[in-house]
Amino acid sequence: MVNIRTVAARAGVSIKTVSRVLNDPSTVAAETRARVEAAAEELNFVPDQRARAFRSGRSGTIGFLTDVIATTPYSVDIIRGVEDALAERGLSLLIGNTDNRMGGLPTILRAFRGSRVEGIVYAAMYHREANDFGAGISGPSVLVNCFTTVARVPTVLPDDEEGGRLVGRHLLDLGHRRIGFLMLWPEIAAMHLRRAGLAHACREAGASLRDDLVVAGQNGTAPFDPSVAFAAARALLSRRDRPTAVFCGNDEMALQVYNAAAELGLSIPSDLSVVGFDDYRLFSEGLRPALTTVALSYQRMGKIAADILLDSIAGEPAPAEVVRVQGPLVVRRSTAPLP
Repeated sequence: MVNIRTVAARAGVSIKTVSRVLNDPSTVAAETRARVEAAAEELNFVPDQRARAFRSGRSGTIGFLTDVIATTPYSVDIIRGVEDALAERGLSLLIGNTDNRMGGLPTILRAFRGSRVEGIVYAAMYHREANDFGAGISGPSVLVNCFTTVARVPTVLPDDEEGGRLVGRHLLDLGHRRIGFLMLWPEIAAMHLRRAGLAHACREAGASLRDDLVVAGQNGTAPFDPSVAFAAARALLSRRDRPTAVFCGNDEMALQVYNAAAELGLSIPSDLSVVGFDDYRLFSEGLRPALTTVALSYQRMGKIAADILLDSIAGEPAPAEVVRVQGPLVVRRSTAPLP
């Protein structure tokens, strides 16, 4: 059986040196560290993480909690970002999904404590309040794409207001003044922020966002219903003073604007400019013409959150309570100057 003693013998160093390479590599000279790592690779040596945790009092594991993993591409990108940060420090990730789980959040938190996770990253499927998690926090934690009002927790959020402002500036620069806003359910926090950003851009240009051109394309926070979005889009585009551009709550909703425009004989972008949100490539690149949209930097958000958490565990001072991450406007062919 290959163990730490075998690696030490192959590398020609002491057992203590191998241990230092495994647990605190920065304290070992680069040449010696390379020799130990080469010996470990040749011998296919895998450290016993449980034994290391017992000796050091640290598990080397971070917990990742989310409300939905399999049904959305976004949480996967957040996980990638978290893994990027952990890989730089040689740590592992333990994932828990609260959706459709017996006992839900409390059960997973107990399991995490049993696994001695050193901290938790909690990510939500959409920008929302997460007081359910906030009430159960008992150690180092960071929230991603959500926030809590019941505890002081470092939080990483998309800059939805700036996203709305970017969309507004883009459409206004193209000459549009009658801009429609087809929203997801208004109680979703991000929708108010995006509307505020769009309205801000309009004011900066000496224009205004008309309330009668702001409509909801979703009923409640239930799963997205394409028929509801299509009906709202069709009603908006059937007006005598229809908007010349429509900003959509997400890219999936933009698809229904395309469908409604086609049924009404409107051409995109010559008759109507359309902008989405999320840059969900299945829609943004699959639609014809390709969709102009705001990209959400979920992978970057995940890495920032993990870095904040790991610095906190190491005793570093916490950053600002809320870190907002701006995503770029990706201009494609669904927007054009006003004829």
